[in-house]
Amino acid sequence: MALLEIFSAPIASGAQLFLLIVCILIGLGAGLTAMDLRNTTPPKETKDK
Repeated sequence: MALLEIFSAPIASGAQLFLLIVCILIGLGAGLTAMDLRNTTPPKETKDK
């Protein structure tokens, strides 16, 4: 829904493309960071098995 608002916003097409690329890069960075944190932290031992 936010992507539709970006494309229908009354701003220049260059600015729309820039915002879209920035949003995609932020999403990719957040996803890679989350995966990296999940892979590097050792799994916690659960006592009740």
